[in-house]
Amino acid sequence: MEFNQQIKNLIENGFFRNLSIERGIEKESLRVDQGGHISQKTHPQSLGSSFTNPSITTDFAEALVEIVTPVYTNVDDLYDCLLALHVFISKGLDEGEMLWPYSIPPRISNESEINIATYSKSNMGQLKHIYRKGLAVRYGKTMQCVSGIHYNFSLSDNSIKQLISSFEQKDIDSAYLGLIRNFKRIFWFVLTEFGESAVVDKSFVNGRDNDLDELNSTDVFKKGATSLRMSEVGYQSKAQKSLNIKYNDLDSFLSEVREAIVKPYPEFEALGIKDSMGNFQQISNGILQIENELYDCIRPKRAADSNRRPYEVLKEEGIKYVEVRGIDLSPNEVTGISKNQIRILDLILLHCLTMPSPIMTDKEKSQIEKNDQLTIKFGRDSATNIIYKGNEVNIQDARSDVIKELTSIATAMDDNAYMDALNQLRENKNTFNSSESFHNLGIELAKENLEKIKSFAEIDLTKFFDEAAESLTKFDKIQGESVSDMNEFMDSYNKKI
Repeated sequence: MEFNQQIKNLIENGFFRNLSIERGIEKESLRVDQGGHISQKTHPQSLGSSFTNPSITTDFAEALVEIVTPVYTNVDDLYDCLLALHVFISKGLDEGEMLWPYSIPPRISNESEINIATYSKSNMGQLKHIYRKGLAVRYGKTMQCVSGIHYNFSLSDNSIKQLISSFEQKDIDSAYLGLIRNFKRIFWFVLTEFGESAVVDKSFVNGRDNDLDELNSTDVFKKGATSLRMSEVGYQSKAQKSLNIKYNDLDSFLSEVREAIVKPYPEFEALGIKDSMGNFQQISNGILQIENELYDCIRPKRAADSNRRPYEVLKEEGIKYVEVRGIDLSPNEVTGISKNQIRILDLILLHCLTMPSPIMTDKEKSQIEKNDQLTIKFGRDSATNIIYKGNEVNIQDARSDVIKELTSIATAMDDNAYMDALNQLRENKNTFNSSESFHNLGIELAKENLEKIKSFAEIDLTKFFDEAAESLTKFDKIQGESVSDMNEFMDSYNKKI
């Protein structure tokens, strides 16, 4: 169906008039000191327990703060919550600490500076730590300190009903898988609009082959790059390149993920499940230890309690939302993402959800990967060509066409703020100052952002103080509970898949 006709039909059906989007954000940032060094201190107790606080936890490293918002149907409410959490964190940080503003970590002299996150004595707490130890032995600690934005997106039941023929879970699964395929088809566009990592400190690529150019004595770069975070030197797994996930149906996706977990991968098998001291250092020896190790720009999801694996939940209950990944932190935004950027993501995902989504072939999958690699390294070079809608076209022409289609959707929305967000999109041009290092610039921005955050003194933080206190009480209770033998627990956990 022709694009404009599809939009017209949706308008006539009242889809946009009654549209209700459900969205949430997960945002990662490293705690650093005034010199830009990764904090050596444990997760501040003033922020609650990283194991039991639903809003503030840690990712790979003890210093890698992860902020998790609830689900909101209003963009302003979502952003206000994210901002309030940053204000709360600013009050809870140790003296002299601040949040690093970039996705790429600061200068790392030695990986011993990076402490792997710890949680609790409970079996699940130990499992979380072992998973992170596995990431460290597989990929190194530096790569795991890359930060970003995860954007969780779905439609309300009433809105999704207007798109599918019957409100059965298989039809909902099909709709979201169609969204995922379309999103991967235009992920190159996401990279052009959200890429913020064309420069990295030399320490980030130390000891690894790369084709980056020297910017100055401390930094390397790629002139036309969008997001080196997404390149082969960034948050990537060579082992996962062998996976053939095309998101054509849920069963095949789950089957591929399961095999990647249970089938030993020679390189990871050689590392051993346990280290020389007999301590667990991986959950499994497959390409993936667990489902969350799948590195892709978007994933199908459904929330569940910690006693159930994501594989189990998706297989039994189906897809509830999609998790968009591969979004760089916006360094000049105190929250890492702006309201306008949130709205642009909404438009992109609505486009992907409402447009026809053919089954993905092996040939198309390969072409998508080529588009992504070109855009990662050369997306800001006006001479770059990609394959778009089956033809080789200049990336700027393709970008203009996507914006035109997003404009049609924005026009149909009840909220004029979406059109305002699109009107503020500008062709991104990389600018490089070889006289100022990436590391020092990051320090300056971190200080500026912290001062801006502290200026929001009027925000009510009662909810977050209460959450932090409650999480500490819950943590103390968990610490006092008996635990199973870790060998037995690990065996039982792995049998769930």
